[in-house]
Order: sequence, then C-alpha cells, then structure tokens
Amino acid sequence: MRATGTPDEFASKMRLRRSTLFKNLQELKEAGVDIKYSYISQTYYYADGRRIKVILENRDREGVITRKSMKKKTILLPLR
Repeated sequence: MRATGTPDEFASKMRLRRSTLFKNLQELKEAGVDIKYSYISQTYYYADGRRIKVILENRDREGVITRKSMKKKTILLPLR
C-alpha cells in the first residue's frame, strides 16, 4: 500500500501548497468522492472504493497540447 503521508508531505509530493491541497480535497468531497484521512496510517484514502485519474497537461499559448509537454499522473489513494 502506498501512503500519501501527512497533509504537508502529500502537498509536497503533488507540488501544491497545503491550502491548495485542502481546497482540492474539499472540491472532490463536494463532488461525492468519499475521501478520509487516517491519523494512524498518516494517509488519505478512498472510503468508498472509487479511484480518480488525474491528467496534467501543458498547453502552448494557443491552448494546444504538444506531445513533448504532455504529462500524465495517476493519483491512487490506498483503500483501507
């Protein structure tokens, strides 16, 4: 099982500010994704068995995705 770590560690792994991480997690919760945090395991996890795939894209000035700038990152939170 891969752990996200503490909120500070998870934000650092995702290259986000801690406040942005909390905002993003809140938006996911409002969209119906049941995400919890375990203080014992120090990890966020999906409480309802869902998975989310996040694709990060870099676009040029015209908004076109270029092959060499395209990055994909899958975020998997462990199930309990």
